[in-house]
Amino acid sequence: MKQLSSIALLIATLATGCASLAVTDEAIVDRTAFAIGQNKGDFTISNRSDEGTTTRYSVRTKAGQEYNCFVGGSFNVLGRSVSEAICTKKGEIARNPLLR
Repeated sequence: MKQLSSIALLIATLATGCASLAVTDEAIVDRTAFAIGQNKGDFTISNRSDEGTTTRYSVRTKAGQEYNCFVGGSFNVLGRSVSEAICTKKGEIARNPLLR
């Protein structure tokens, strides 16, 4: 019974995961490029902050546009999972991306 409890705890830990392990720099770049409509080499990412299952970061394009972005990341039984990036231009009110 003790072994079964240990396995259940391990599965629960892996299922929740943490953004610092689940969200790679490559995943951030890929999802950000899609979210802001830029090529991967046309922006820089800085100020990454991992908070639980969320990674927040700043983006600056070569044209000088600045964004605040975040992605969610975790591990589940299928492996690593990273959400699409949600980005808002600095100085603008955040809007629901599904209502654009």
